[in-house]
Amino acid sequence: MRRDLARLADTIFDVAVIGGGVAGAAVAWDAALRGLSVALLERTDFCAETSAWSLKVVHGGIRYLQHLDFKRVRESCRERSALLRIAPHLVHPMPFVVPTYGHWLQGSEALGAAFVLLSAATPDRNRGIHDPERQIPAGRLVSRRQLLEWFPHLEATHPVGAGVFCDGQMYNPPRLVWEFVRSAGERGAVAANYCEVTGLLREGDRVTGVRVTDRLGGGQLEVRARTVVNASGPFAEQIYLNQGLRRERKIPLSRDMAIVVARPLVTERALAAQTKYKDPDAVLSRGNRHVFLVPWRNRTLIGVNSRVWPGDPYALEVTEAEVAGFVDEIHSAAPHFGITLDDVAMVYAGLLPFGQNDAGAVDLSFGKRSHLIDHEAADGLKGLVSAISIRFTTARGLAEQAVDLVFRKLDKTPPPCLTEHTPLQGARFERFATLVQEVQAALGSAGDDGVATHLAHGHGSAYPSVLRVAETMQAGRERIGDSETIRAEVIHAMREEMALTLADCVFRRTDLGTGGPPGDEALARTADLMAVELGWTASRRGQELTEVRSRYPGWSRA
Repeated sequence: MRRDLARLADTIFDVAVIGGGVAGAAVAWDAALRGLSVALLERTDFCAETSAWSLKVVHGGIRYLQHLDFKRVRESCRERSALLRIAPHLVHPMPFVVPTYGHWLQGSEALGAAFVLLSAATPDRNRGIHDPERQIPAGRLVSRRQLLEWFPHLEATHPVGAGVFCDGQMYNPPRLVWEFVRSAGERGAVAANYCEVTGLLREGDRVTGVRVTDRLGGGQLEVRARTVVNASGPFAEQIYLNQGLRRERKIPLSRDMAIVVARPLVTERALAAQTKYKDPDAVLSRGNRHVFLVPWRNRTLIGVNSRVWPGDPYALEVTEAEVAGFVDEIHSAAPHFGITLDDVAMVYAGLLPFGQNDAGAVDLSFGKRSHLIDHEAADGLKGLVSAISIRFTTARGLAEQAVDLVFRKLDKTPPPCLTEHTPLQGARFERFATLVQEVQAALGSAGDDGVATHLAHGHGSAYPSVLRVAETMQAGRERIGDSETIRAEVIHAMREEMALTLADCVFRRTDLGTGGPPGDEALARTADLMAVELGWTASRRGQELTEVRSRYPGWSRA
C-alpha cells in the first residue's frame, strides 16, 4: 500500500474516517468489508499514539465481575474471542496469577466463585478458535505449594493459594492495527498517514468532508465524503474545540502509563501485585487495585498507572518524577523484584476516556463504556459521527456499531457485519506452531527459530511478501544488530507498508525498538537502509535518528 493523495482529492467517499488508531482502522476495515468506499486519514502514523502504548492485554471481562457489570463481561469476552480468531498470529492467551490471602473476599473461595460465574457467563469464549493453543481455558484455583513453585518470593507474604485465569496478549499492537489498515486497503479503502484533518467541510448543517494538511509533503487538500467518522480517540473532541463547535471537552481523559523492564522478572505467567489504591466503583471488592507484571518477548511489562489528564491531549508527557513515583508504587506492591528507575527501559503512555473524578482524587473511577455519538442529535450536524473506544479490546465492536450508524446516515439498511469472524490479512493459517515451521523451512539455513517465530508473529501467513523483498537485496535475511528483525523487513515496510520515517520502522512496522533502545548500531543500520531507499540527505538521516532516540528515557537512550 502507498499514500495516494490524488485519489483522496478526486473521489467522493461514502465515509471519511479520522484517526488511524485501532478504532479508526477497525471502522475502515468494517466499512470497506461491507462495500462502502472509505478514506482513512491519520495525522501522524497508524497506531502511533494511545493504541500502541498499552499493557498489551486483551481483556476478557473478569475484572468487571466485581462491578456486577455483566454486559461488559460479555462484551469483553466476545471481543477477545474475535481478536483471537481474526488475528491468531498477533493475539494469544496469557495466564494471570492472582495470589489469595485469608478467607472471604480476598481468599480462594471468592475467587473460585468468580471463576464459576465467569465460565457460566462466557460459555462461548472459544467458539471458532480451532487451534488449542489459542483457546482460553476456564479459571482455576491452585495450591499454595504450586504458587510458590512459580513465585518463591511470595512465601514471605503468606498466601493461601492463587487463582489463575487467562486473558489475551498482543504480540505487537501496531502490527495488529496495520493488519486492519492493510485489510481495509485490500477491499478498496484509501489510507493515508501524515495527513492531518484540520477542519470539517460543511454545507449548512451537513458535514460533507474534511480539510487535510499533508504533514510530510506540505500542501492542502479536501476530502469529500457523504459521512465522516471521527475515531481519533483522545483527540476527537479537540478537533471540535479547535473548530469552535464546542467550548469544552465533555469526556474526561486518563493518562495511562506502563513501563518496560528489559529483563524477564516473570516468565510464562503474569503476576498480580496489590497496591494501596482502591476501586471506588467495586460492588464486591476483593481489596485494593493491582498492578500486573506481564512477561512479553523476554521482557516485563508493568502497569497500569493512571491519573486525570485535564490538558491539551496533543501535549501529553510523562515526567521523570511520575515514572519514579510509579516505580515506588511497584516496589511497594512487589518489593522482592527490587525495581528501580534504572530498570525502566521504556515508558508507555496514552490517553483514554475516564470516569468522573473530583480534583485531587486518589482512588480513581475509570471509564466504563466507549462513546458513539451521533452529532445530528448532539450538535445539529448531519453526517458526522464520533467513535471513541474505551479500550483496544472493544474497538472492533465499537466500529461495528459506528458502521451500522453510517449506513443509517446514508439511508441504507446495514448489511451484516463480518469482522468478528473474517480473518485479517496474514491470519490465514490453521495452527501457529505449524506456521512457524513453514517460515523456518522457507528461511532455510539463513534463519533460526527466533527469526522464524518473529516473522510468523509480525506477518502471519503473509510472510512470503517479506522474503520476496529479501531476494531483491544484498543480505536481506541478515539480522539487524542483536534483534530478530531482518533487513528485508525495513525495505518491505517502506515499499509495501507506508513507512515514511525511522520511527515508523523502529516502533510500528517492526518491533526493533518497542522494548527499549536497540543500540546505536541497529538504529544506524536501519537509518542507512531507509536513507538509501527514500533518498534522505545526511541531515535528514541525522534528524530521524535524533527523533527516535528522544522517545527513550534519558537514562536508557542508545
